[in-house]
Amino acid sequence: MDTPGVTPDSDLHAQPLRFLTAYWGVWQSMSGRANADLAAHGLDLRSFIALSYVQGSPTSPGELARVLDVPRYEMTRILDRLTALGTITRELDPTSARSRRLDVTPAGRAQWEAALQAVTATVDPALTSLGSRLEPLTASLEHLAAFSYPAPQETP
Repeated sequence: MDTPGVTPDSDLHAQPLRFLTAYWGVWQSMSGRANADLAAHGLDLRSFIALSYVQGSPTSPGELARVLDVPRYEMTRILDRLTALGTITRELDPTSARSRRLDVTPAGRAQWEAALQAVTATVDPALTSLGSRLEPLTASLEHLAAFSYPAPQETP
């Protein structure tokens, strides 16, 4: 049986297709389970990660969008959801009248801690199975996430 999108001459065991397929499989498996756990706490994976950054230290919406590498309009949607949940506040930045500062509310911190416990309980067994390979794998993924592609060339 032919697999849609895979030509007979493509090699699913050669790089980069092997990496992309493995990455996709891990993402699908872990994000699905994490989202199910987080839903019980009113969050999804995107909002949980954004809340994690904000609870780590107050930041601005623009800085958070840059760090998470999402468009500002998408970050606005995520922050609107977190604000509606009462997990964060957006206040004027005292150092810049044009900027807002994000901070976690006490309820948001409690919600984040409960969500972290739930998602950790789900993800930990898979991560623990990696043993000593976990840190090098995480460092490699962080390296790939920070990789800068050259800007596309404009064609005349």
